[in-house]
Amino acid sequence: MWLEFVYQPTALFSLKSSDATNSAAKSLLIPSPYSVKMALLNAICTFESIETANEYFELIRDMEIQFALPKYVAVNNCFIKIIKKDDHPKTPEDLFKSTVAFREFVYFSGELKLAVRLSNESYEDQTDFLKCYFSKVNYFGKRASFFQLVHMPKEPILDLPKEYSREINDKTFGDGRAKILMKVDDFGEDVDFENVSTFSGKRTKRMTRIIFLPLKMIKSNKNFTVFARTEPNAKT
Repeated sequence: MWLEFVYQPTALFSLKSSDATNSAAKSLLIPSPYSVKMALLNAICTFESIETANEYFELIRDMEIQFALPKYVAVNNCFIKIIKKDDHPKTPEDLFKSTVAFREFVYFSGELKLAVRLSNESYEDQTDFLKCYFSKVNYFGKRASFFQLVHMPKEPILDLPKEYSREINDKTFGDGRAKILMKVDDFGEDVDFENVSTFSGKRTKRMTRIIFLPLKMIKSNKNFTVFARTEPNAKT
C-alpha cells in the first residue's frame, strides 16, 4: 500500500546530483529520496525532538518513495555568480572569490505528488506518523526550493498510479511509454542516525537508485528544455 501526498511548488526547484561539481551542476527533475528523508528528519527535529527523529529513523531510512510529475516540466539554464573558496589565497582577504557557475532551475506546471510505500505491519501507526510530519515539510532539495502541502491522504492506495516513477527493475518498465532514466540518492541500507546527524562527526552513506520517469522531451534550445509526461499506450 502507498500513502500519497500532493505538494504545490511555490518557487523554482533545483537539486544537483551528489556527483556534480560546484561550477557545473545540472538539476534533477525530482527531489531525491535522500533529500525527502532529510527534510522529514529536519521537520521532526524542529517540531518534536532529536530523540524522536532517532526513534523513527529506521522507518524513515527504509521507506520507498516514488514521484509523479505534472503534465509539463520546464528546465531553465542559467549562469550565475557564486562565492567560491580560493585554495591558494595570496592574502586573507582573498580567501573567497567570485566566479561563474552553471545551474538549472525547474518549473513545474502543476502539483508534485509523492508516494510512500507502507509496510504491512502497523500501517495505521505509520500513516498517522507520516501525515503528522509530512504536513510540516515545506521544502525539498536546495535551499529556497519551497513546496506547500495541498492534499493530505485520507486512505492508503493499493497500487501506484501509472504516472509515478518506477525502479528500473520494475516489471512495468516495458509498457511502451517514452521514459527518461535518472540517478538519485537514497539512504544506504546500513546508515544510522549518527551518519546523517549534523551533530555527529560520522560521514553519511548514500546509495544510488536508477529510476525511470514517464517523460519525453518536446522542445529544447540553449536556454531551456521542456518535458511532457507520457501516458500508457500513448504514441511516443
